[in-house]
Amino acid sequence: MSDQCYQSLSIGQMRWNAMIDALSAPGPAIGLTMAGYSTIAREAGFNFWMSLATSLGIWGLPGQVVLVSLYATGASLFIIFVAVSLANLRMLLMVISAADMMDLASHKLPLWKRVFWMHFLSITSWTNLGIAQQKYPSHLLLAYYQGFTLTIFFFGILGTILGYFLGDLLEPEFLRIVIFITPIYILLNIINARNKANRLAVVLGSILCPILFPLAGEWAILLAGLVGGAIASLYSRYDARLHSG
Repeated sequence: MSDQCYQSLSIGQMRWNAMIDALSAPGPAIGLTMAGYSTIAREAGFNFWMSLATSLGIWGLPGQVVLVSLYATGASLFIIFVAVSLANLRMLLMVISAADMMDLASHKLPLWKRVFWMHFLSITSWTNLGIAQQKYPSHLLLAYYQGFTLTIFFFGILGTILGYFLGDLLEPEFLRIVIFITPIYILLNIINARNKANRLAVVLGSILCPILFPLAGEWAILLAGLVGGAIASLYSRYDARLHSG
Protein backbone atom coordinates (compact mmCIF):
# COMPACT_ATOMS: atom_id res chain seq x y z
CA MET A 1 0.00 0.00 0.00
CA SER A 2 1.35 3.44 -0.95
CA ASP A 3 1.92 6.35 1.42
CA GLN A 4 -1.05 8.16 -0.14
CA CYS A 5 -3.32 5.23 0.73
CA TYR A 6 -2.08 5.32 4.31
CA GLN A 7 -2.83 9.04 4.45
CA SER A 8 -6.47 8.34 3.53
CA LEU A 9 -7.02 5.76 6.27
CA SER A 10 -9.65 6.67 8.84
CA ILE A 11 -9.06 6.49 12.59
CA GLY A 12 -11.33 3.44 12.78
CA GLN A 13 -9.39 1.66 10.01
CA MET A 14 -6.12 2.46 11.75
CA ARG A 15 -7.35 0.99 15.03
CA TRP A 16 -8.50 -2.11 13.17
CA ASN A 17 -5.09 -2.48 11.49
CA ALA A 18 -3.46 -2.17 14.91
CA MET A 19 -5.72 -4.84 16.38
CA ILE A 20 -4.79 -7.21 13.54
CA ASP A 21 -1.10 -6.53 14.18
CA ALA A 22 -1.58 -7.24 17.90
CA LEU A 23 -3.46 -10.47 17.24
CA SER A 24 -0.71 -11.91 15.04
CA ALA A 25 1.95 -12.49 17.72
CA PRO A 26 2.25 -9.75 20.38
CA GLY A 27 -1.14 -10.42 21.98
CA PRO A 28 -0.70 -14.18 22.45
CA ALA A 29 2.90 -13.61 23.61
CA ILE A 30 1.70 -11.15 26.25
CA GLY A 31 -1.04 -13.56 27.30
CA LEU A 32 1.41 -16.42 27.83
CA THR A 33 3.85 -14.17 29.65
CA MET A 34 1.19 -12.89 32.05
CA ALA A 35 -0.03 -16.46 32.61
CA GLY A 36 3.48 -17.31 33.76
CA TYR A 37 3.53 -14.27 36.01
CA SER A 38 0.16 -15.14 37.54
CA THR A 39 1.40 -18.62 38.43
CA ILE A 40 4.48 -17.16 40.12
CA ALA A 41 2.27 -14.67 42.00
CA ARG A 42 0.03 -17.46 43.28
CA GLU A 43 3.05 -19.44 44.47
CA ALA A 44 4.24 -16.32 46.34
CA GLY A 45 0.96 -16.16 48.27
CA PHE A 46 -1.08 -13.76 46.14
CA ASN A 47 -4.79 -14.43 45.93
CA PHE A 48 -6.63 -14.02 42.63
CA TRP A 49 -7.67 -10.41 43.20
CA MET A 50 -4.15 -9.37 44.18
CA SER A 51 -2.74 -10.98 41.03
CA LEU A 52 -5.36 -9.30 38.85
CA ALA A 53 -4.90 -5.92 40.55
CA THR A 54 -1.15 -5.92 39.89
CA SER A 55 -1.70 -6.57 36.19
CA LEU A 56 -4.39 -3.89 35.98
CA GLY A 57 -2.58 -1.30 38.07
CA ILE A 58 1.12 -1.80 37.35
CA TRP A 59 1.00 -3.29 33.83
CA GLY A 60 4.74 -3.77 33.72
CA LEU A 61 6.22 -7.23 34.14
CA PRO A 62 9.52 -6.20 35.81
CA GLY A 63 7.66 -4.16 38.42
CA GLN A 64 5.15 -6.94 38.97
CA VAL A 65 7.87 -9.56 39.44
CA VAL A 66 9.70 -7.26 41.88
CA LEU A 67 6.46 -6.79 43.82
CA VAL A 68 5.82 -10.53 44.04
CA SER A 69 9.42 -11.32 45.01
CA LEU A 70 9.55 -8.75 47.80
CA TYR A 71 6.09 -9.71 49.04
CA ALA A 72 7.24 -13.31 49.36
CA THR A 73 10.18 -12.21 51.54
CA GLY A 74 7.95 -10.15 53.83
CA ALA A 75 9.38 -6.76 52.83
CA SER A 76 7.67 -3.60 54.08
CA LEU A 77 5.20 -1.69 51.93
CA PHE A 78 7.65 1.21 51.69
CA ILE A 79 10.45 -0.98 50.36
CA ILE A 80 8.07 -2.62 47.88
CA PHE A 81 6.79 0.78 46.70
CA VAL A 82 10.30 2.15 46.15
CA ALA A 83 11.51 -1.00 44.38
CA VAL A 84 8.50 -1.20 42.05
CA SER A 85 8.80 2.51 41.25
CA LEU A 86 12.48 2.12 40.36
CA ALA A 87 11.75 -0.99 38.27
CA ASN A 88 9.20 0.97 36.24
CA LEU A 89 11.35 4.10 36.02
CA ARG A 90 12.50 2.96 32.59
CA MET A 91 9.00 3.71 31.30
CA LEU A 92 9.51 7.45 31.82
CA LEU A 93 11.75 7.75 28.78
CA MET A 94 9.40 5.52 26.78
CA VAL A 95 6.40 7.70 27.66
CA ILE A 96 8.27 10.79 26.45
CA SER A 97 9.38 8.96 23.30
CA ALA A 98 5.89 7.57 22.56
CA ALA A 99 4.24 10.97 23.09
CA ASP A 100 6.72 12.45 20.62
CA MET A 101 6.16 9.69 18.04
CA MET A 102 2.37 10.15 18.22
CA ASP A 103 2.69 13.95 18.29
CA LEU A 104 0.40 13.76 21.29
CA ALA A 105 0.41 17.51 21.89
CA SER A 106 -1.30 18.14 18.55
CA HIS A 107 -4.31 16.03 19.58
CA LYS A 108 -5.05 18.46 22.44
CA LEU A 109 -6.25 15.75 24.80
CA PRO A 110 -7.09 16.74 28.38
CA LEU A 111 -4.51 15.71 30.96
CA TRP A 112 -6.57 12.84 32.37
CA LYS A 113 -6.88 11.26 28.91
CA ARG A 114 -3.14 11.53 28.30
CA VAL A 115 -2.44 9.91 31.67
CA PHE A 116 -5.06 7.24 30.94
CA TRP A 117 -3.60 6.22 27.59
CA MET A 118 0.00 6.37 28.77
CA HIS A 119 -0.86 3.95 31.58
CA PHE A 120 -1.28 1.24 28.94
CA LEU A 121 2.14 1.86 27.42
CA SER A 122 4.35 -1.21 27.54
CA ILE A 123 7.64 -2.14 25.95
CA THR A 124 5.70 -4.21 23.41
CA SER A 125 3.42 -1.35 22.39
CA TRP A 126 6.33 1.11 22.33
CA THR A 127 8.35 -1.20 20.08
CA ASN A 128 5.47 -1.72 17.67
CA LEU A 129 4.69 1.98 17.69
CA GLY A 130 8.22 2.60 16.46
CA ILE A 131 7.66 0.10 13.65
CA ALA A 132 4.29 1.68 12.76
CA GLN A 133 5.95 5.11 12.67
CA GLN A 134 7.95 3.96 9.65
CA LYS A 135 4.75 3.14 7.77
CA TYR A 136 1.92 5.42 8.91
CA PRO A 137 1.61 9.23 9.15
CA SER A 138 2.07 10.69 12.63
CA HIS A 139 -1.49 11.99 12.98
CA LEU A 140 -2.79 8.39 12.82
CA LEU A 141 -0.32 6.87 15.28
CA LEU A 142 -2.44 7.67 18.34
CA ALA A 143 -5.30 5.64 16.85
CA TYR A 144 -2.84 2.84 16.05
CA TYR A 145 -1.50 2.90 19.58
CA GLN A 146 -5.01 2.81 21.06
CA GLY A 147 -6.06 -0.21 19.00
CA PHE A 148 -2.82 -2.08 19.55
CA THR A 149 -2.32 -1.44 23.25
CA LEU A 150 -5.92 -2.22 24.27
CA THR A 151 -5.73 -5.52 22.37
CA ILE A 152 -2.55 -6.69 24.08
CA PHE A 153 -3.90 -5.42 27.41
CA PHE A 154 -6.92 -7.67 26.94
CA PHE A 155 -4.62 -10.63 26.27
CA GLY A 156 -2.53 -9.74 29.32
CA ILE A 157 -5.52 -9.66 31.66
CA LEU A 158 -6.91 -12.85 30.13
CA GLY A 159 -3.52 -14.53 30.62
CA THR A 160 -3.43 -13.37 34.24
CA ILE A 161 -6.84 -14.93 34.91
CA LEU A 162 -6.18 -18.19 33.08
CA GLY A 163 -2.68 -18.56 34.51
CA TYR A 164 -3.97 -18.25 38.05
CA PHE A 165 -6.72 -20.85 37.73
CA LEU A 166 -5.24 -23.20 35.14
CA GLY A 167 -1.60 -23.11 36.21
CA ASP A 168 -1.92 -26.52 37.86
CA LEU A 169 -2.63 -28.11 34.48
CA LEU A 170 0.82 -27.20 33.17
CA GLU A 171 4.31 -27.91 34.43
CA PRO A 172 5.65 -25.06 36.62
CA GLU A 173 8.91 -25.07 34.66
CA PHE A 174 6.97 -24.43 31.44
CA LEU A 175 5.15 -21.46 32.96
CA ARG A 176 8.40 -20.00 34.23
CA ILE A 177 9.85 -20.27 30.73
CA VAL A 178 6.91 -18.62 28.92
CA ILE A 179 7.43 -15.48 31.00
CA PHE A 180 10.41 -14.78 28.71
CA ILE A 181 8.42 -15.03 25.46
CA THR A 182 7.56 -11.33 25.35
CA PRO A 183 11.13 -10.06 26.04
CA ILE A 184 12.45 -12.32 23.27
CA TYR A 185 9.74 -11.10 20.87
CA ILE A 186 10.57 -7.47 21.67
CA LEU A 187 14.30 -8.04 21.22
CA LEU A 188 13.77 -9.64 17.79
CA ASN A 189 11.49 -6.78 16.75
CA ILE A 190 14.04 -4.16 17.72
CA ILE A 191 16.91 -5.98 16.02
CA ASN A 192 14.89 -6.33 12.80
CA ALA A 193 13.61 -2.75 12.87
CA ARG A 194 14.89 -0.34 10.27
CA ASN A 195 15.31 2.34 12.94
CA LYS A 196 19.05 2.62 13.56
CA ALA A 197 18.53 4.21 16.97
CA ASN A 198 16.62 1.18 18.26
CA ARG A 199 19.34 -1.21 17.16
CA LEU A 200 22.00 1.10 18.59
CA ALA A 201 20.23 1.10 21.97
CA VAL A 202 20.17 -2.72 22.03
CA VAL A 203 23.85 -3.00 21.07
CA LEU A 204 24.98 -0.38 23.58
CA GLY A 205 22.87 -1.88 26.36
CA SER A 206 24.28 -5.35 25.65
CA ILE A 207 27.85 -4.04 25.75
CA LEU A 208 27.43 -1.83 28.82
CA CYS A 209 25.60 -4.36 31.00
CA PRO A 210 28.55 -6.75 31.63
CA ILE A 211 30.89 -3.75 31.99
CA LEU A 212 28.70 -2.12 34.64
CA PHE A 213 27.83 -5.32 36.49
CA PRO A 214 31.01 -5.45 38.67
CA LEU A 215 30.33 -1.86 39.73
CA ALA A 216 26.53 -1.72 39.95
CA GLY A 217 25.50 -5.34 40.49
CA GLU A 218 21.79 -5.89 39.84
CA TRP A 219 21.40 -2.23 38.87
CA ALA A 220 23.62 -2.82 35.83
CA ILE A 221 20.68 -3.78 33.59
CA LEU A 222 18.75 -0.62 34.45
CA LEU A 223 21.79 1.63 34.10
CA ALA A 224 22.87 0.02 30.83
CA GLY A 225 19.36 0.49 29.44
CA LEU A 226 19.18 4.12 30.53
CA VAL A 227 22.63 5.01 29.19
CA GLY A 228 22.21 3.04 25.95
CA GLY A 229 18.74 4.46 25.37
CA ALA A 230 19.87 8.02 26.11
CA ILE A 231 22.81 7.78 23.68
CA ALA A 232 20.58 6.24 21.00
CA SER A 233 18.00 8.99 21.52
CA LEU A 234 20.66 11.71 21.14
CA TYR A 235 21.93 10.00 18.01
CA SER A 236 18.38 9.85 16.60
CA ARG A 237 17.84 13.58 17.16
CA TYR A 238 21.24 14.42 15.65
CA ASP A 239 20.56 12.22 12.62
CA ALA A 240 17.11 13.79 12.11
CA ARG A 241 18.56 17.31 12.23
CA LEU A 242 21.37 16.31 9.87
CA HIS A 243 18.94 15.00 7.26
CA SER A 244 16.47 17.86 7.68
CA GLY A 245 19.24 20.39 7.24
